[in-house]
Amino acid sequence: MRSLSYVEIHFHLLPGIDDGPACIEDSLALATAAVSDGTGTVVATPHVRAEYVADPTEVPVLVGELVDRLGRERIRLDVLPGGELAHEIVERLTAPQLEAIAQGPPERRWLLLEAPFEGLDAGFMAAADELRTRGFAVVVAHPERALRTRETTIALEHELIAGSVLQLNAWSLLGLYGEAVRTEALRLLRVAPRAVIASDAHDSARMPALRPALEALRAAGESDPGRFVGPGPRTLLEQGLAAGQAAAVRT
Repeated sequence: MRSLSYVEIHFHLLPGIDDGPACIEDSLALATAAVSDGTGTVVATPHVRAEYVADPTEVPVLVGELVDRLGRERIRLDVLPGGELAHEIVERLTAPQLEAIAQGPPERRWLLLEAPFEGLDAGFMAAADELRTRGFAVVVAHPERALRTRETTIALEHELIAGSVLQLNAWSLLGLYGEAVRTEALRLLRVAPRAVIASDAHDSARMPALRPALEALRAAGESDPGRFVGPGPRTLLEQGLAAGQAAAVRT
């Protein structure tokens, strides 16, 4: 892992597998754009749900094929296998299937759990609790884009208390999903004990954007925005996250 470069833990890079890049050429273009953006490591996170990746054990094989192609194209980007896990599918997946897309060292493995756009609810909390029971900590993907409801607020408080990390999208901080989402993303950065930023890149219509997001955070008064894209996500990959670790909610 390149220690002085950015780390992307949410990035749709595998070709033809979900709503990310349609072909290998598009994947190579995204990888090149990530390197130009300052990124050295990407976790490839295809959607893990019935209509896309139903068996996560396929992901490491596909990542290996992509890494080989990147090497032949001399694109200097480290790629790790991961997944954006839908909460509805958690109970159907076996331990080896979850392990195939988990990150972190033994005993501190974590999974990226997708926050539904329609809002978080009791089902989301139950899935996150089940993952913790099975030994996996949780990183919540783009919670700022979830519909703001009382249930969403309760679920996010539940996750923060359980020690989950929030992953916020660069495009949200740039205001590309609207001012309300940008405001919520900034609020969550303040209240979450730990948070990281990722591009959640998909294709030419949603490109890597960590560098512009950092500029936006500096303009908003953040003194050290680089911690959200370098040390923060790098620590998650190298040191992992303890399942069920307590965390105080800051106000």
